[in-house]
Amino acid sequence: MSASDVLPHLLLIDCEVRSLTMLNKSLDRLGLRSLAVDDDAPCALEEVSGVIVELDHFNSERLLARVRGAGIPIIAMTHHQTLSQIERAVRLGATAILNKPITQSTVYTTLAMAKALRQQAVALEAANHQLAQRLSAQGAIARAVARLMVALSCDESQAFERLRGEAMDAQLTLEDAAERLLKQCRDRRPQEGAAS
Repeated sequence: MSASDVLPHLLLIDCEVRSLTMLNKSLDRLGLRSLAVDDDAPCALEEVSGVIVELDHFNSERLLARVRGAGIPIIAMTHHQTLSQIERAVRLGATAILNKPITQSTVYTTLAMAKALRQQAVALEAANHQLAQRLSAQGAIARAVARLMVALSCDESQAFERLRGEAMDAQLTLEDAAERLLKQCRDRRPQEGAAS
């Protein structure tokens, strides 16, 4: 893995002069570009692939909110790695902490870790979303089974097998077959009301 594979363009937020000098020295050696901004200064995030924010001088709430919204990895830099600083970093959305004094190897390692952890977080969020959708679909399956139990005067296992059979015949997932059955029931209701 080369340095450019880690995070090629960094945004340095609210870094005091001494920290900025040490960071730029390390980043230059790694061949990484950076831009320093302070106090919520406007800046484009399109090419930014990572952010380092100095906790001790942090004053850019709106900018960091935009960074979080864009899903850009955040690294919190601090001189004192206390529990309160770690908690603050987590609240700000940081996936890694860079401790001072800054060295080239700690910068590189922290950048790689932040990128990997952000990718894991994105994957977990996607898996969580998928599980939530599946859980929501379980309600549709239960409603479809209940409808079949009433319509066919059968027990739950017979109704479930009927739904499963219809899903297989139509080459649908169980969830899609349940949704289709429920939609058909909803569509029939207005017609039945009109006939009476």
